This record gives sequence, C-alpha cells and structure tokens, in this order.
Amino acid sequence: MLNIGVIGYGVRIDMLMDNLFDLGRDVRIKAVADFDPERVKALMTKDVSEKVRYDFELDKIDAKLRACRMDPETITFYKTAEEMLDHEALDGVMIGTKCNTHAALAKLVLDRGLPLFLEKPVGVCQEDLDLLKQCEKARKSPVVVSFPLRVTNIVQEAKRIIDAGTIGKVEHVQAFNDVGYGFVYYHDWYRDESISHGLFLQKATHDVDVINYLVGETPTDVCAMKSKQIFKGDMPEGLRCGSCEKQYTCMESSYNIIHTRNDVPRSDWCCYAKDTGNEDSGTLIMRYESGMHAMYSQNFFARKGAARRGARLYGYKGTLEFDFVSQKITVYDHMSDKVTRIDVPIPATGHGGGDTALMQNFVDLMAGTARESVSSLMDGIRSAQVCLAAKKSSEEDAFEKITF
Repeated sequence: MLNIGVIGYGVRIDMLMDNLFDLGRDVRIKAVADFDPERVKALMTKDVSEKVRYDFELDKIDAKLRACRMDPETITFYKTAEEMLDHEALDGVMIGTKCNTHAALAKLVLDRGLPLFLEKPVGVCQEDLDLLKQCEKARKSPVVVSFPLRVTNIVQEAKRIIDAGTIGKVEHVQAFNDVGYGFVYYHDWYRDESISHGLFLQKATHDVDVINYLVGETPTDVCAMKSKQIFKGDMPEGLRCGSCEKQYTCMESSYNIIHTRNDVPRSDWCCYAKDTGNEDSGTLIMRYESGMHAMYSQNFFARKGAARRGARLYGYKGTLEFDFVSQKITVYDHMSDKVTRIDVPIPATGHGGGDTALMQNFVDLMAGTARESVSSLMDGIRSAQVCLAAKKSSEEDAFEKITF
C-alpha cells in the first residue's frame, strides 16, 4: 500500500482523488495537513450543505470507490505540514494549497526526499522561483507539476505529428484561450490578486507549458499587455450576489448564471465590486533560443460558442492547428492542397484525461515503476518564469529577459 499525505486539501485535490482511485492501484490517503479538517471531510464524502454549495465543484461519483481508499475516519489530520511530515511515514505528498504557498511547502517536502505532486503555478514571485531552482539542483526525489494539458490525447497527437517532421521545425506559434467559464476568476477566491497574482500566472501557465512542450525550445524574452475592461466597477467591497439589489437584473449574478445562462457558479462575490482583482484579457509574446517567437492571448469574457483553446504552429512545410473545444487537429500542407483533419475525442472530465495521466505517473514514480516525470519541476519553473515576466512586462511596458 502506497501512503500519500496531502498538504492543503481543496477542490482541486479532491477532483484529482477521483482520477487517482479510478486507477485501481493500491494507494490511499494516509494523512492531511489542513487548517479546516471539517471542510476537508465534507469534500471527501461529498457531504456539502446547500448553504455552501457555491464553494464546491461536485461530481456524481461512486461513493464506495472513494470510501475504500479515503475514509476520513482512517485519515490522520494535522494543522501544519511540518507536523504531518515529522510524524508520518509517507510514500509521496500532494500540495494543493493557495498559490502563494506552493514554493515554500515544496521545499519542505523535497528536503525530506519524498516524491511530490505540486499544483500550478509553482511560484508567484521571483523569490519563489529562485527557491525552487535551488530545490531542483539539490533534488533527490521526483516532482510531478499539475500540467494536465500537455498529457491530453490531443496535445500528445500534435506532439507526435510535429516530432515526425510533418510540418518541419516550428518557426512561429499563435495560441489562444477564450475561457468560456472565465467569470469564476472574478467570483471566487482567484479575484484576490494577493493570492492569485493575476491571470498570466493563474491561467496562461498551462498554455505556456503546452507551447514550450510542443516547440521544444527554451524562451529567452517576453513582452506582454493586459486589460481590465469588463470586470470592474464601484460596487461595495465584499458584496455577495445574494445581498445585492441587482441580483435579478445583473447577468453576472449567481442567480442569472444558474437560471438565465445555464452555467455553474463557483462562488458569489460581486465581480463589479471595488475589490475585484485580475485583468480580463491579456496577451504575451515569447522569443525562443532559435529566434522564433510565439504569441498567446487569453480572454475571460468570451462565452458559450465563442469558447476555444488551442494553437496554430507554423513550419515551412506545413501548419498544424488544434483546439480543445472542437476536439480537432488540422494539418495544412504548404506544398500541396492537402488538408488533413483528425478528430481527437477528449474525455469530458479531468482536464480532458490529463489528470488521469498525471495521477498514473505520480503513482508509478512513488512505486518505482517509472523513472521520469511527465511534467517536471523544471517545466513548472519555466512556465512560471515566463508568466511572471509577462506580468511585469504588462505593468512596466518593457521587454523582460528570462534566465534559468
């Protein structure tokens, strides 16, 4: 039996547990370090009251499947990560705390030589990334960073086509993410920029990692711009939708998200309040070692049919385009009229199957049956470094050099 410890058991970690236990491997949650054990137990058992339903993403799953490996009564709870690590014999640790604590907690785990699953972004400031670079140099155990998109079937197929030389060396990239559920970044805890540090670090980190992975080069320079045109206003700080007189007319209220837009709210903080953080669109440009460049743009008020996420990668011989929303890869031959279209069905849950692949890799690394992480700590550092540079560039109107 492989024993896992969790530091910070929230919605994201809970979602991963379904993927973990679906593997059918001999693994269990042995200990949890979290300041609110009762909330953790509610998440584990899906026993969440109607009163707080906006604060959870609930999935319909087989309760017996979870209970066989994650009965809260058999788990030891600790208030701090240090206490858990000092008292438990663990085969691996998962970190799911808020983003501004990831780096320091990662060091605690890696200093003990334990396999680590680390949520993204791996750090939110230069001090975080410098600390993690030191950890990488001294690291004696594997790290799996939560980058599920790179291991989805659609990205893996795109990688196979590119590596086969079908379009030639990638010389230019145009990537896009029109986030159909973007409102969650203004209603939920993400809206607090002291924690999220903006949406380059929160969202673009996934897409930057995919671009880096497909291109196979290291970025050297970044410039960026961001805008806040929609989710701003003069409503009172701390306002909740249920306490607002506009809740029946405001299209961003939890009431209308459910009853008019047929969407699922994550929380109900007012997105037009004075304390609502985060830009609502952003664009970055990366220059790579070879001199080629990639552009990535994200938008958080595109909705419904406007949603898309993917990229166009250009080589001399051809162009490859993929889109997670349409679930298609299209390859355009530059030397003929040939166009190849490939349907790549993507599972509806778990980041298109990527979460399952990450959990499989993490379990294999703990068991010693895998040698390499599919999403390494250095991959996490590269992506976060780009996103941190993009944030700085967008605020200072300057190109930023990147060093690793």
